[in-house]
Amino acid sequence: MWIERIAEATHWEPLRLDLPWNSVEEDLGTPLPEDYKKLAETFGKGEFSEFLRVFTVDATRQFDLVRIWKKFLDGGPESGPDPAFKPYRMYRPGQRGLIPWAFGEMKCSYFWLASADEDPASWPIVTQGDPYPWHEVNMSTSEFVCRVLTDPDFEPFSIARLFPEPDFYPMD
Repeated sequence: MWIERIAEATHWEPLRLDLPWNSVEEDLGTPLPEDYKKLAETFGKGEFSEFLRVFTVDATRQFDLVRIWKKFLDGGPESGPDPAFKPYRMYRPGQRGLIPWAFGEMKCSYFWLASADEDPASWPIVTQGDPYPWHEVNMSTSEFVCRVLTDPDFEPFSIARLFPEPDFYPMD
């Protein structure tokens, strides 16, 4: 439902990509939310309204979810809060932590608070941006993206007033 709303709002024809989720989930050590996978398969690599870039499986590695997650892991501690993400830490298999799934202009970062012991559909979205501090939001990835793009009352996340006609630009 939410993915269809995003496609309709952006006038996007779904791509129906076949992405190698098994290898991605094996690298991460956890399954990913199904609605996120469908979002990535529908849109592929690109940018919503010149603001929001959702990570996916990317052969160019620029927007590759696993590569970006591993990059965040490189400097972080094995246990305890990561100073760069306090009070959180990056996800490591067997632990609870952040997996980055998108970033936006204005220094906005979007994560799941993931745990391999929980259903990925129940993972909260954790956001941090300029000028707002950390927030946890309990909704699906696709609902969050839709509301960021189209709901002017979805504060402090919405860009609907800045970009009243949301769009999607594919990137190669």
